[in-house]
Amino acid sequence: MTALPQVVRRSPDRAVETYAEGKPYDLFFLDTAGVRLVGRKTEASYPGPDRDGRPAERLKCTLIEPHMLLGVVEREQVAEDHVAVFHRPLGEEERTALFAAATADPMTDLYYPYAQLGHRVRETDTGGWEVTDESARELDHAEEVLRDYVPDRLAELGFRGGVAYDAACSTGAFLHAVGRRFPGTRTIGQDLSPDMVARARTRLDEAHCGDSIRPAIPEGSADLVVCRHLNAFVVGTDQAHDLLAAAASRCRDGGHVVLLGHTPILISSQWCEMTGLTPVQRSGATPSGHALFQCYVLRKG
Repeated sequence: MTALPQVVRRSPDRAVETYAEGKPYDLFFLDTAGVRLVGRKTEASYPGPDRDGRPAERLKCTLIEPHMLLGVVEREQVAEDHVAVFHRPLGEEERTALFAAATADPMTDLYYPYAQLGHRVRETDTGGWEVTDESARELDHAEEVLRDYVPDRLAELGFRGGVAYDAACSTGAFLHAVGRRFPGTRTIGQDLSPDMVARARTRLDEAHCGDSIRPAIPEGSADLVVCRHLNAFVVGTDQAHDLLAAAASRCRDGGHVVLLGHTPILISSQWCEMTGLTPVQRSGATPSGHALFQCYVLRKG
């Protein structure tokens, strides 16, 4: 069936976004200040107005900005052939105030309830990605905001280093940033792609090639476990839950597990709580507060 664009219907005090075979996975919910908001992901200013003289680009990425918010959710309906979300539209002043409240609260829950429709190839179906210099640069660039944010946030939460394990380390740039922030940390990466592992070995203390369902380190041996692969367009939802269980088993009691990525996280923070991981935060914000992004920091035990 040919994909249809979203349909928007409005009355004076209500609107509905309907997606039929389109991109319902672009819809996000935001729980903040006692209300539940709905929005639609579009291009954002990346990496934002926080860089020294660097012009920002427009990029569809992990960042959520105020203009993407649509309204206060009244009801959502999932039918056989479409998704519909009814909402009360926001005025500009209300939108700005609610977004400011969201960026100020690290427990703000930003989530994407609807999966990508149709078949897609998983990374594990292909034996990992083939990587070129250009694609490696693009991957590293897409995580720049996250790479800048997470190490400093971990320091604020009391992390002081130790053993840091990235279950899908890609080029190793993210874990390298953690090691640079916490000197003396032993950085251990794992990835399914031999090309990724070859690049990661130039940045990390160890890099292992293999499926993260079989972690390369012993149980309970890591102070920090990073999961950047439990995301839409990488794996499926059921697979993501299995991979989280495998990775979290390698974290020691009292250690931290971080879930993030430049596409939506497939696992809810509520599910993490049910498996014994305590959320310390669910979202992060850019230094300027211009954008919000998913970032689960969880404490084990």
